[in-house]
Parts: sequence; C-alpha cells; structure tokens
Amino acid sequence: MTNSEHLVELYGTAPLTFLDIVTQKMAEKDSIRSFTSNVGAGGLLFPIDGSAVFTIENVEYMLERGKILHVGPDLAIESQITSDRPFEYAVIHFKLSCDISDQFPLFYKHFLLQTNESIKLAKKVQQLQQNFLIPGALSYLQSKVLFLKILEELIIITEKKRSDRIDDMSAIIEYMHQFYEQGISVLDIANHFNTERRKLSSLFFKQIGVSPTSYLTDLRIQQAKLLLRTSDLPIAEVAENTGYKDHFYFSRVFKKETGFSPTGYRKHMG
Repeated sequence: MTNSEHLVELYGTAPLTFLDIVTQKMAEKDSIRSFTSNVGAGGLLFPIDGSAVFTIENVEYMLERGKILHVGPDLAIESQITSDRPFEYAVIHFKLSCDISDQFPLFYKHFLLQTNESIKLAKKVQQLQQNFLIPGALSYLQSKVLFLKILEELIIITEKKRSDRIDDMSAIIEYMHQFYEQGISVLDIANHFNTERRKLSSLFFKQIGVSPTSYLTDLRIQQAKLLLRTSDLPIAEVAENTGYKDHFYFSRVFKKETGFSPTGYRKHMG
C-alpha cells in the first residue's frame, strides 16, 4: 500500500473523533518554542498567516499557507517563526479508538500535506473555528460534521494530486532515466509516484506503447552496450553500472535482447 493509500485509509475509514480546534499565534521572530503534542490525540495544523519551521524527531517542516502538518500524539516539537509577521495557525485535535490503534500506525506519525492553498478547505476550517465557539450540543454536532468534511476534502486533494502525478508520463520517464542505474523496479517507481504498480503499468503502456519493465530494460541494455564498446570494465561492473546486481542475470537479459553475450558483443563491436 502506498503512502497516499495509507492516508486515505486513515482519514477515510479510521474511527476518528473530533475533539476541538484551537488557534495559536507566534509573534517573536527567531525565538524557539518547545512543546509536546497532546497525549492521546492527533492534530492537523493549518497555517493561517506567516511562516515557521516546526521540527519533530529531527525532521524540519516549513509551514505556510497551503501546507498542513499532521502530528501524532505525544511528540516533542520545536517551532521557530521565519516570517517578518506573526505566524498564526489553527490546530484540529482528534482521537482514534484505542482498541484498534494498531490498525492505523499513520495516526501516530508526523507528515506534511500539500494542499496548494485550497480555498474550499480554508473556508471549512474557518467555519469550524467559528462554529466551535458557539455553545450547545447542536453546534458541537455541526463541528463534528465540519471536521469530517475537512477530512473528506483532504482525501479529495490527495487523490487528485496522485492522479495528476501518474498522468504526467514525462516526470515518470525522467525519473527512470535518473535512477535506472540504481536498480529501481517498476514497484519502486509506482511507490515514488504514490500509485499502484498495475495502474502505472497500464497507463504507461497506453501512453508510451511499451511496458515500464521493457522501457527500463532498454535503458539498461543501451547503456551496457555503450560501456562494452567504450570501456574495459569487467562484465560484473558493467552489470552493476546499469542496475543489475547479479551479473549472470544481466548476461542472460543482454543475450535475450541483443542476440550476443556481453563478452561476444564486445568482441563483435571491437
């Protein structure tokens, strides 16, 4: 399961319960504030104005409008304002049923969501802020509904970004050219672009005309041919430099694709 699928599973199927929404403001530039996230509750941090760096477990997150930070419970956080104006943000707190906590490990982690300043999402967060201030059971019920609508919008944005990335075959091909020497597989590519292997293969074949496996193989064999013609590298090093850990397997693939063994090709071209 890809990262985005885990996210959709958490926000879409986990029994998350809305607790509250609070607004915070950091005004002193360059001062570092240390605190801990709520025990037993996760949080979604929505920047409203300004910018700041939040550090969690040595991971830095640059926060500004259009970027949302998911923070698991009981995590040590350091924050430092980076803008000339105060950094203002809202935090939605929610909890997960304890009896099934092991089914949703993503709840306890920290990660960034790129929303590109979604107006629709910002309006829902603003509505939740206003509604939560109104006392009464009905207002609290409406707040819970707004919380679910915010999660729904986050899922929609995540799914759309995943679809946009996988439809951009030029980015996928560029990634292949950049990393094929490191032995990446089609599954590695699918995970990088947050999609399923089967979906990637289907779209790649429709748009490019060959499978991603065939494309990767051709990249590697063409590079191997170049190295065999222009260098004296041992066959094992040629294999390693083209993404094959097993040089015996490389030799079999090379012969299948070219009709020559690597050694035979080198002699033939020499």
